[in-house]
Amino acid sequence: MSTLQKLFEKEGAMLFQNESMALDHYYLEPYQDANDDDADIYDMASVFEKSPVKTKKRLEIPDVPFSLFHYFMDGSRRTYKIGDLVIAGKKIYPVIAAQVRAGCVQRNSTKVSKQTLLSQNYLLISSSFNDVNFDQIKARIRRCTKLMYPLMVEKYTFNKMKDSAPNNAAIAKANSLMHKLEIDILTEMVTAGVLDTNKMLIVDGPLQFLAEDNGKDDFADLFYNVIGVSKSFDPNLSISDKRSGAHIGAQILNLNYGERTPVFKKKNSRGRVFGFWYLRIRKPQNVKNPLDGIIKVEKMAIREDIENGFDTDVIDNISLSLIAERIPTCHGKDNRWPNHLYPVYLAETMIKSTFASEVAFISQFQRDVF
Repeated sequence: MSTLQKLFEKEGAMLFQNESMALDHYYLEPYQDANDDDADIYDMASVFEKSPVKTKKRLEIPDVPFSLFHYFMDGSRRTYKIGDLVIAGKKIYPVIAAQVRAGCVQRNSTKVSKQTLLSQNYLLISSSFNDVNFDQIKARIRRCTKLMYPLMVEKYTFNKMKDSAPNNAAIAKANSLMHKLEIDILTEMVTAGVLDTNKMLIVDGPLQFLAEDNGKDDFADLFYNVIGVSKSFDPNLSISDKRSGAHIGAQILNLNYGERTPVFKKKNSRGRVFGFWYLRIRKPQNVKNPLDGIIKVEKMAIREDIENGFDTDVIDNISLSLIAERIPTCHGKDNRWPNHLYPVYLAETMIKSTFASEVAFISQFQRDVF
């Protein structure tokens, strides 16, 4: 057995482990829709639903609330820089370790319980590292039986034109691996036939799974009974192509409780079409900040929806269901409570309870176990 440092040394690379840090403490949490493809094309000048809706629509909230949602899924990851790798004496890149989780909870009557939980831990190495040496290290780590938390080894690619720093490229890779786990869960649910129009799934965040999208119809079919809900979103998104165009954040300040915007249209680089809208689920007088209580909802357009837009009744029923999900709240437990849906909060809590402690996870990379 050897240390991780010696393992790299045998493969002709120097690993310096003077500094280990949790990257999530150093980088601000981005807006949930910040993962949107840079090539996304927005159409916010027209309405992407069948009935005309102007700047906003007031929903008729029923006396007896109902919800179409039965399943709630979230993904989370924690990333740590465990050292710097000097490759062939010419290049230096961080080596990142990541804990990646995805899980889903289900609601039966009034009880919320675990449906699925997937966990993986990764060591992320720059793609500039020689393929042969990378494969040797990957094989050694895979055979290692002394690790407290078993690891898989993956490469990340740093693109100077896209990534501000190699650490960000590695974090993006960890996010992609998290999304893969989410798609694995969704595929299993759809295959098992547990989703229905009255048993829909809420995914925490936007429905952007670019790396996992195979471009085929069967991938889109996974999302027929799925919506994405973002607690935070870019308020500076322009609602017109003009440089001087207004920001969506300014427009939705006027939403009152129970009101939504029209459905807007977005197309990503895979050619997938999405509808998205904003909905206020809490009264403005009950929250501190002007955008508190407003969520961004996203649904993938499938088949006839792509050309004709969404049925307005479907959008209204989804919105009313989300308003029904506004209580109970996680007030006092999570500062994001005005924009959080409690079952999603429970899914998030379940997932985060499985993370190993920072000290225990990082310390294994210093020990003589490889």
